[in-house]
Amino acid sequence: MVFTVILNGWRKFATLLPKYWLVETPQALESRRLGRQSAERERISGIT
Repeated sequence: MVFTVILNGWRKFATLLPKYWLVETPQALESRRLGRQSAERERISGIT
């Protein structure tokens, strides 16, 4: 019984995931990339 509930919840989650994934991934990647660039810039400015 519990397994069936988990399976149904997982199926619902799996069907919703691709939409959110497509919506959020570009912004998440961009912000992560910008954050990494600023961190590297700080590190370089600290060295010089």
